[in-house]
Amino acid sequence: MSETLDQIEKFLNHKDNAKYHYNNYEEDNYKISSGSLNLDLALGGGLPSGAHRFTGINEGGKTSCALTVAKNFQKHFKEKGMVVYIRSEGRLSPELLIRTGIDTNPERFFKFDCNIFEKVFQLIRTLVEENSDGKKYLFIIDSVDALCRIGDFDKPFDESEQVAGGALVTSVFLKKMVLPITKMGHMMILTSQVRVEVASNPYAARGGPKAKQAGGNAVKHYANFILEFQERYSNDIVFPNPSASKLEDKGSPIGHYCKIIFRKSVNEKTGAIVRYPIRYGQTNGNSIWVEREIIDMMKLWGYIEQKGAWISIDEEITEACKKEEIDCPEKIQGEAKLVEFLEENKKFRDFILQYINSNFQNA
Repeated sequence: MSETLDQIEKFLNHKDNAKYHYNNYEEDNYKISSGSLNLDLALGGGLPSGAHRFTGINEGGKTSCALTVAKNFQKHFKEKGMVVYIRSEGRLSPELLIRTGIDTNPERFFKFDCNIFEKVFQLIRTLVEENSDGKKYLFIIDSVDALCRIGDFDKPFDESEQVAGGALVTSVFLKKMVLPITKMGHMMILTSQVRVEVASNPYAARGGPKAKQAGGNAVKHYANFILEFQERYSNDIVFPNPSASKLEDKGSPIGHYCKIIFRKSVNEKTGAIVRYPIRYGQTNGNSIWVEREIIDMMKLWGYIEQKGAWISIDEEITEACKKEEIDCPEKIQGEAKLVEFLEENKKFRDFILQYINSNFQNA
């Protein structure tokens, strides 16, 4: 060993230094699926360890997506994977837990009903630093906006709070904890409202100079991925009869497309827009409409071609299905029929999923 390496090793192992670095931990480079084929593709396979921010409007899908990741986190780490959900807004319902398929066993899931910054961060720090069970934690803070500083908690309602006090506490916490959370193989998802720019003079040309709302910059700096969940419009709704000319003839909505913009990424996807379909009335983590996603992916990879009402399936796919003795039509009339075929023929659906995943991994 060279003198330089010997010096480094002695420095790392010295009793005064060992507490303040994480070189002795081997980083766990896992990827946790979002549950969506399209989103996983943009994420490079899923979400890694470390901090991530889910921001956007109400009912944009932030909490549902975070809980779907949580279900897959539990699945990936089996009995060692534990989800700690901080409910600071009170919106989490038993129905949502059932819909997303979370394992609520006390050894696998803990819900902390607390809206005090310091207590939330103290719990997280304790679990990370005093982890004799070797747990892998996914912390979900839903939401950062609803947390209150302990110094402001007992103040009268007419007494002002410290400006950007919450952002300051968050910044200090992330500065201390993002590295150990990442290096020890844990994950954190922080949800928040979208931070908009407000025109200081809306009547001036181009709205005048912009002033951003306070807060959120610390999370933006320390997060690996920032996903902004977008507003839902009428063309994002899935109807049973989408080709009907009148709205009343389309039927009651059976799903919608969730839309996400990458505001920050670690894989050059910043600015990318991703859509994935949600189907209503599902439970146990089956809300993401896999069959419609498969069709989207088949279009992306050029495995289907549509001319008028008819959809042709690529010869490469049909030949591969023949070899596996899997029923596969060469043509099918309309996307609704193709969705129906995928739903009724699980063997074909699973084959296409495996086919797409193998191509994705080799891409």
